[in-house]
Amino acid sequence: MSRSRRHAPFIGHTTAASDKPWKQQHARKLRRAVHQALDQTCDGDALLVSRYALGHAGWDAPKDGRQRLRDLNSRYLRK
Repeated sequence: MSRSRRHAPFIGHTTAASDKPWKQQHARKLRRAVHQALDQTCDGDALLVSRYALGHAGWDAPKDGRQRLRDLNSRYLRK
């Protein structure tokens, strides 16, 4: 795979291996908030909770940023 290259010159700047545990935790919190909002009304006509209203928009995730590489011959563009 010596000719395998990235299609876009963007890399993440983080030390976290994955976003998966963070996404699972905050999806559970969102689902819990939605279920509680629906349970508070008798007929289920409550407004659904937005994920942005809970503060889980993704900016506080462990892998929340990316940067563009200036040097297009960089070693980071190789897979």
